[in-house]
Amino acid sequence: MADKILEKVNDIVNDGARNLVDRRVIFELAVLGVLAKEHVLMIGPPGTGKSAAVRAVAQRFSGRHFEYLLGRFTEPAELFGALSIEALRDGRVEVVTEGMLPEANVAFLDEIFLGSTAILNTLLGLLNERVYRRGAQQIDVPLWTCFAASNAMPDDPMLAAFADRFLMTTFVDPVGLDNVASLLRSGWSLTQAVAPSDPGQVLTEAEVRDLVQRVHEVDLDQIIDPFSQIVGKLSVRGISFSDRRIVRGQKLIAAAAVLAGRQQATLADLWPVVFMVQDRSLQEQAKEILAEELQLAENPVLDQAAKTAAYGPAAYAADLAKSAQEHLDNKPQLRDDPSFEPWCIRAESMIARIDAGFAEEMRPETLALARSALVAAIR
Repeated sequence: MADKILEKVNDIVNDGARNLVDRRVIFELAVLGVLAKEHVLMIGPPGTGKSAAVRAVAQRFSGRHFEYLLGRFTEPAELFGALSIEALRDGRVEVVTEGMLPEANVAFLDEIFLGSTAILNTLLGLLNERVYRRGAQQIDVPLWTCFAASNAMPDDPMLAAFADRFLMTTFVDPVGLDNVASLLRSGWSLTQAVAPSDPGQVLTEAEVRDLVQRVHEVDLDQIIDPFSQIVGKLSVRGISFSDRRIVRGQKLIAAAAVLAGRQQATLADLWPVVFMVQDRSLQEQAKEILAEELQLAENPVLDQAAKTAAYGPAAYAADLAKSAQEHLDNKPQLRDDPSFEPWCIRAESMIARIDAGFAEEMRPETLALARSALVAAIR
């Protein structure tokens, strides 16, 4: 039975992420979050497909969904439900939660840090303890995971403390110019997309419970020492986690093991620790610092997320340099060749990716030479 469920999850990830250009990692982390019953924070500018990715994920789970865009004037009742008039007549304070966040299995809260103090304080208990409280009313919340999105990480220490409740963080960039054609095709498909009608493409509540139970049964003995060493190594380099974050991180490792078909976590399952870092530059540094520890990272279902976690700046620079050289090798011989202009557009996109990924003073020599060759070729 377990193998069939894993095969189904694999099919769901492959099919669900098919139309998400450069967003498969979000889909994969969402699945990991559901199994670990932990929350995912997405940081990136508006219009980068965060909402589309979350909706694609939500369609693949048969539980109840809740989505809301927060603003400065959002009232708690808009998320948690309005007061019951009948209860007030009886002298009781009671909220009608039907169809609202306290009854959801999967939630998406956009512009999360714009929420008021009242909303964020209520969310703390809901996200951490899976309990909604209002006066004497207390409701157990069936929430598997909450996805939250924002344009940037908050500078306010109070909001940063709230952000710490999201165990995984992924940073989302606009799709590169070389993928615009794919973006246009997938965007058109998404405008016509409907929820899957095939039960084989939707994970049932019973299947989610089965997988969550397996996460709790994973043997972590082999990774306790390596995980503690990773935490210490990162701390020495200025990347530290709260005690709560360290303890909960084990759930991510266990969930990664389950999706890899293992009942005992191994060194191959340590990669989620990278997504526990909530600062973008520090997350990239963590990849480089942990290059040796994460060299065995792999996951047959969450393949892209595992690769991204183990893919440090040095590896990224090498890939960019290789792609640039391959593009230079395919340069049209004549400038009046009809293919020359498209070639130049792609070259300019590569230059932009190099500049975005590496400041001039931090650029490896091979990458700097590749960039110079691209600039010279389009002049």
